Amino acid sequence: MVSHASDHELIRNCIARYCVGVDLGDWDLFSSAFHEDVSVKFPAPTGLIHGIGAVLPAVQAMVTKFNTQHTLGTQIIELTGEETAKATTYVTTVIFGQGEQNGKHATNRGVYRDQLVKISVEGRVDWRITERVAVGQWPLTGDTSIFATA
Repeated sequence: MVSHASDHELIRNCIARYCVGVDLGDWDLFSSAFHEDVSVKFPAPTGLIHGIGAVLPAVQAMVTKFNTQHTLGTQIIELTGEETAKATTYVTTVIFGQGEQNGKHATNRGVYRDQLVKISVEGRVDWRITERVAVGQWPLTGDTSIFATA
């Protein structure tokens, strides 16, 4: 089957793979959102991380005591060249406690600022994030006590 997806659709799918991968614990899907040499800047205290080999375990450690559900919202995608793009995407993440924190949740609202590159994967066109800046846009809301034991 031949895909006729636009670059914009492929970029949206790339950004969504990060979210769905984290939420489902599908780390292959998660990793497929990123170029191997990606740089990701998370809010403090995590900060800047280089390479998918470092980003993957850092994110796994962040969510080890939680379940998450990411929702992507308003988005602007700009093709900056034949094989480059940038995207700004609003994200809302509901973080659910586990164990003793079961039934509690908090909500994080932020923005992903991504730089992307077009690549070929097994003969098909796709996109990968080369740089991400994750910005916490608003203070956490909900029961933030779930983080006390994390």
